[in-house]
Amino acid sequence: MRFGRWLILAAILMIVAFVGDTYMKRKALLDKDAPAAPAPLESGIEARGNNWCYTQSEGDRPRVEVCAARNVQLADPSVMELDQVQLKLYQKGSSQYDLVKTEKAQFDIHDKSLYSDDQVDITLGVNAEGPPHGRVVHIHSSGVHFAADSGKVSTDRAATFELDTGGGSAKGAEYDPNKRELHLLSQVSLDWRGKNPDAKPMHIDAGEAVYQEREARVTLMPWSKLTRDTLHLDAAVSTIVLQNGEIEHADARQASGVQDDPGRKVEFAADLMGLHFDDSMLIKHIDGEQHARLVSTSDTGRTTVTGNHLDMDFNTADKQSTLEKSLVTGDAVAESAPLAKSGTNAPETRVLRSETIRLKMRQGGKEIETAETDGAGTLDFLPNRPDQPKRALKGDRIWIAYGAQNRVQSFRSTNVSTETNKPAQPGKMPPAPAFTQSKEILATFDPNTGDLARVEQKTDFRYQEGDSQARADRAVLEQQTNIMTLDGSAHAWDSTGSAAADRIVMDQKTGDYTAEGHVASTRQPDQKGKSSAMLSSDEVLQARAQKMVSTDHNQKIHYEGKSGEQAVAWQGANRVQGDRLDIDRQKQVLEAHGKVVSQFVDKNKDEGAEKIEAKAKAKASAPPVYTVVRAPDLTYNDDTRLAIYQGGAVMSRPDLTVTAREIRAFLKDADSDSSLDKAFADGTVKIDSTAPTASGQPRKRTGTSEHSEYYADEGKVILQGGRPLLVDSVRGNTTGKQLTWWANNDRLLVDGEESKPAQSTIRKKK
Repeated sequence: MRFGRWLILAAILMIVAFVGDTYMKRKALLDKDAPAAPAPLESGIEARGNNWCYTQSEGDRPRVEVCAARNVQLADPSVMELDQVQLKLYQKGSSQYDLVKTEKAQFDIHDKSLYSDDQVDITLGVNAEGPPHGRVVHIHSSGVHFAADSGKVSTDRAATFELDTGGGSAKGAEYDPNKRELHLLSQVSLDWRGKNPDAKPMHIDAGEAVYQEREARVTLMPWSKLTRDTLHLDAAVSTIVLQNGEIEHADARQASGVQDDPGRKVEFAADLMGLHFDDSMLIKHIDGEQHARLVSTSDTGRTTVTGNHLDMDFNTADKQSTLEKSLVTGDAVAESAPLAKSGTNAPETRVLRSETIRLKMRQGGKEIETAETDGAGTLDFLPNRPDQPKRALKGDRIWIAYGAQNRVQSFRSTNVSTETNKPAQPGKMPPAPAFTQSKEILATFDPNTGDLARVEQKTDFRYQEGDSQARADRAVLEQQTNIMTLDGSAHAWDSTGSAAADRIVMDQKTGDYTAEGHVASTRQPDQKGKSSAMLSSDEVLQARAQKMVSTDHNQKIHYEGKSGEQAVAWQGANRVQGDRLDIDRQKQVLEAHGKVVSQFVDKNKDEGAEKIEAKAKAKASAPPVYTVVRAPDLTYNDDTRLAIYQGGAVMSRPDLTVTAREIRAFLKDADSDSSLDKAFADGTVKIDSTAPTASGQPRKRTGTSEHSEYYADEGKVILQGGRPLLVDSVRGNTTGKQLTWWANNDRLLVDGEESKPAQSTIRKKK
């Protein structure tokens, strides 16, 4: 048994030895076929790897994905270095993502942030599926930080970016994929080309900029500059709104701009300004709010428009923006000033003011075509030469039409009033201003000089210059000749008198005027010198005529009648009428021609002729005594108090008539109790006298001669020359060399000649 136990033990040992030998052989074989062991990791490196990826998701939607061809994980700090990095920031819906690429980057595992000191390329808005769209934004920079938790990308280094319609650069940039905002931190420079290949690019400079992709908006701050071809705009904060990748409009604060084209310069400014562009990025509209200002300068003048709000429309038909029309509202002012040129006379500066002003430019945008107001306004013409007057106009509405070289061609207005201040002559006081008003006005200007040529005012016209005033239905001023024509119920007056007629034509320079049609005039008495019965110094001279001409400051007056209606002038009861009347007040001469009839009345010393006539009408038993003379021609000189009637004259007084070829009437002073002193008649003289007899029967006496003298106070008549003859219905006929008789009594004095003694034929009483 003991031997059996040792046998079993030996068998076990043999088996163990066999198994051990087999194991060692197998192990040696396996060791021989095993790969070589990797080299040990460097100090501080925990791991290395290839094709590394890191992802973040929200539910089943990917949010962030970072992949690298190679990665190295550092132990301290906990940073992973990546090569050939590609970062995808998915937008909401996962249909698009923003792609970040760089050759080298570091991924902070603890902060979940990525940083690349190398060049970084960022592409915004990549389609997750399908072909790329045309609104991709490419950004190039270095020193880029990426926060995995928020998806924000930032750098403080220079960055450039490219769009399908432009590009630019900045120093420092931040991108927030959640807000879809790109923030350019400083030194922003953008170039926007637009999609139209013919469009000229827009260059933009700013302190910083924010591009909001969702809103398709770029905000420039705190200052901004926009430049496109000849357009330049400086502003504070500006906002650019995009439409399909192109600039649709820009809103700017504290903006001022200029479009400087050859022969045309347009400047504009406002606290708030909007610029609107067409598909070719040409400006089609500009609007300004608060302190809006527009200045349009051409070779011939400058137009400045200011107001609370400004709208400008531009024509883009010829692939360039040209100003077409403007609308300014709120305390609107449009000033058009000529640019002085050597050898030319500059017209006035025009200043138009209203609550609303509309300007329309001529084709090409260099010159104004029309300007108008929507409501009440004022128009001032400010002189640019010493000889120009200063004019001002107020009206309910004003329309201005411009001609070539920005010169005013015409203007019109309604319910208008004007003021004109003429320049003072050397050494003289400035003349009184001239005022007018009317329902309508139309003024035209010389196209060559721009000076006022003609003014027409209609309906209820009023005029005043010093004490000179006028009114009419219509008035026309011809500036070249300084002639004013009043039509329809025309009336002009001053301190010296007045004239009313269908038409009055006035010389504004000399004061001369012509009145035609139903003329009625008055002339205040001339206080110089001692007056006569015919031209009194204390009586108003009145006249009626078909035509009146006043010259030499109203010192010379001419009146004309018409067929069937003579001219007539009168002072109280004294009057002269004829086909033509002429009064020279300086010479104190009156002339009348053509069927002349003169009338002057005797009066008491202490009473005026008007009172005498009034009393006579009230008391028929004491009528006034008139001297009436009829003749083809009359000449009266107030110095000699002599009125000469020629061409066959007839003088009539109560109970006395004198007929002769010529009568010379000598008048007394106006203060005398009789107007007629004496009258001399020559040429086939005939005197008829009628007086009552004691029995009440009329006594008729007729005297004839070649010369006769009549003395009014005595009632004495002298007949001389041509064998004087007196035929008395009571006493018979008497002839002699000279016959003297008294019409008021029965006295007769006869002088005979030696060869021809006086003869009398006595009529016997029945």
